[in-house]
Amino acid sequence: MKVLHLVLSCLILTLAGCQPNSTQEEGSAEKASTGRRATTRTEEKRQEAVLQKDTLNAVQEEVVRKPAPSSQEEFTAFFDRFERTIQQQDAEAFNQMIDPKQGLYIIESPGAVPQFTHLANISTFKKSGSEQGAFFTIRQKFNQCSLKEVKKLPAVTCEGENNNFEQQGCFLSDGTAFQKNEAYKYAGLPKEEQTKVAQTQLLVQKTVLHTSSGYKFHFGQVEGKWRVLFIDLMVPCSA
Repeated sequence: MKVLHLVLSCLILTLAGCQPNSTQEEGSAEKASTGRRATTRTEEKRQEAVLQKDTLNAVQEEVVRKPAPSSQEEFTAFFDRFERTIQQQDAEAFNQMIDPKQGLYIIESPGAVPQFTHLANISTFKKSGSEQGAFFTIRQKFNQCSLKEVKKLPAVTCEGENNNFEQQGCFLSDGTAFQKNEAYKYAGLPKEEQTKVAQTQLLVQKTVLHTSSGYKFHFGQVEGKWRVLFIDLMVPCSA
């Protein structure tokens, strides 16, 4: 009996001695788990910071890679080819001047509101209103365009059939004014198309005004290549 009591006493003491160790182990495990979570959050924040930095570097690199505006001589050579394709009615050569992704917008005014036609193949375009016909019929009015660079295009005066501007000739200016043009808002275009027009306008760098026809041509660089982005066939003072 004494032996039994002795064994039970030892067992109780052993269990009592193990209790604190178990609690300590649980506390140590919890601290370890908390430490791992803290480490994981720190790693996640570090990875996020690295990703943000990489993204910023990629954007900055893309900006650096963007081509600088071509010299005036390069644009003049491009415009000479552009005018020649119209006079020669060379649709294939003309289409090469249209960016395949951005396309070309042709603006007309067959009625009270402007009309925007988006295309990538000039052969598919037919003029509307009183001057119906294929696109290349504009060569009858658009000819002898000897560029004169100006800071601001001549203002409209509406003084006569061939005297609708304060100066006569073929003028080249930067495209800043056209970037802010809001004619598309009155053309009945869907919101998505309005957004696309506005975004394309921001690419315009050069505008050419041919006063005897009243036509305006808007050009910009896309991936380092000059492209025709908009052609405005609306004739001022014709309403």
